[in-house]
Amino acid sequence: MKKRLTINLTDEQHARLVHKAGNRTLAEYSREQLFGKNPESKVRIRKPKNNEVMLARVLAALGSSNMAVSMRDIAAAARNGALPESPSILLDLQAACLTIQKIRVDLIKALGIKPVD
Repeated sequence: MKKRLTINLTDEQHARLVHKAGNRTLAEYSREQLFGKNPESKVRIRKPKNNEVMLARVLAALGSSNMAVSMRDIAAAARNGALPESPSILLDLQAACLTIQKIRVDLIKALGIKPVD
């Protein structure tokens, strides 16, 4: 049965602990300091870097916004005559759709996840 240990730290102590932990979670680093490296312990959990967290948030926002679908609908409305159509507007909308798709692909690659189409 797992037990939880909670300790109060000053801001300075917390900052030092975060710095010393590096890419490890604070729990993992603290456990290692208290008990040493234990080969029987569970697989090491890597603390995500700030840019990975940010990339994940951007990808989640892009996926939940339906921006690409909305842009595609606007482009379709323009093709069907339901939107004032000019060649430059249509090209701009198509370019925006392609840009959004490229951003999605780049974010998926940056995060190292498998794309779901």
